[in-house]
Amino acid sequence: MKNPENQRDAEKAQNRQSLPPQGWFSIIIIVLLVILAMIDRNAINLMIDPIRKSLQINDFQIGLLQGPAFAVFFLIGSVLMGWMVGKYSDKWLIYVGATVWSLATIASGFSSTFTIMLVARCFVGLGESVLQPVSWNMVTRTFPKHRLATAISILTAGSQLGVAASFVLTGFLIDKATHGQLTSLPGLDGLQSWQWVFFAAGIPGLFLGAFIFFLPSVKTDGKQDEQVQQGGLIDFIKENRGFLICHFLGFGLLSIMVNGAAAWGPTYLIRSHGMDIKNISILLSAGGVPLGIGGVIFAGWLVDRAFKRKKYDAHLKHFAVRALIVAILGCIGFVFNQTLIVSMICFGLIQFTQPFSGVAGASIQLSVPEGFRARISAFFIMFYNALGMMAGPTFVALLNDSLGSGNLGRSIGINYMVLGCSAALLLWVGSRYASAAYLRFNQK
Repeated sequence: MKNPENQRDAEKAQNRQSLPPQGWFSIIIIVLLVILAMIDRNAINLMIDPIRKSLQINDFQIGLLQGPAFAVFFLIGSVLMGWMVGKYSDKWLIYVGATVWSLATIASGFSSTFTIMLVARCFVGLGESVLQPVSWNMVTRTFPKHRLATAISILTAGSQLGVAASFVLTGFLIDKATHGQLTSLPGLDGLQSWQWVFFAAGIPGLFLGAFIFFLPSVKTDGKQDEQVQQGGLIDFIKENRGFLICHFLGFGLLSIMVNGAAAWGPTYLIRSHGMDIKNISILLSAGGVPLGIGGVIFAGWLVDRAFKRKKYDAHLKHFAVRALIVAILGCIGFVFNQTLIVSMICFGLIQFTQPFSGVAGASIQLSVPEGFRARISAFFIMFYNALGMMAGPTFVALLNDSLGSGNLGRSIGINYMVLGCSAALLLWVGSRYASAAYLRFNQK
């Protein structure tokens, strides 16, 4: 057991320390890679019709390219990364991952059949599965504990920037290719506009991935390895089951809530308010994305301030309150009042309030020994992504079928209300276990 006075002195010293410039350099490089990954992942969503026409495929096959082809291999790869982190160099893992997804994106642009495109999309998912668990591990080694939630939240903001960038870049490249302004490169004559997008989106990752080797190497202090040697992963899970169950389920319910609303939100605006796709895209990219980025970084900063004051339950307790706020806003904006202005105000506030993955990831990094950290993180990434992608859209659809097709707004509101309140309860209960898990880990 640590001497309490020595522990307090160590914490004060850590709180006073300033982050070296290479820490922020690490964040910049990883965020740029995250943005590129999101562009490579989402560009296909704006090119459905030209791809379908060129490859002569149907909507079901397009759906496979958008969803399962990427998602299944992304989830499998996330779990594999949990076992590879620590055994192999973080820098090499990210470099290989960036190279794989970049080459696969380029291959997507040269696809002449559905099968080739399907295989390419699988490798995009496999390559991108490296980023989240490995970057969390790298940032945890670089940043002090009282800045960790902010750092991981900035990485999360990179994914939202990437979504917005994919809309802008895809539109720009399609316009240039359509007007014949990208046909002067040797050996690339005859490419269609959608093929140019994949080619141009994949190239930068081949070069940016190499910059990962310029990041500083951070050595561990050996404390985590000693703790891992004292017991196995199963023993750790049993000892901290209260924290892990509430953490996984609480944030998992938030993932279902977020994905369900995101999947059906545009359809609600079309059916209930007569908006067209162009205006919806402008609304979501110009309004929703900035609010989401601001919200996720603000949440990380706020939690870090509380953690610095030794509020070790701040990560879960903060989002218990946020989940309850989202439930109330969803009820106001989509159940009791469905006028466009009220719904959009509530939607904007929800976008600012709901981003959780940065704080959720930091909570795991702080309370899990390094020998288990990557595996627990990988299981969490797989769990909340799989739960959100599979159950989110389905839950809202089932509610809408039960209430009737004219009640999509009410279904989205109930989605916010039921899942938000349930998540709030789990996270509030789990905050006590989170504090105990942190103290147990850091006092051994």
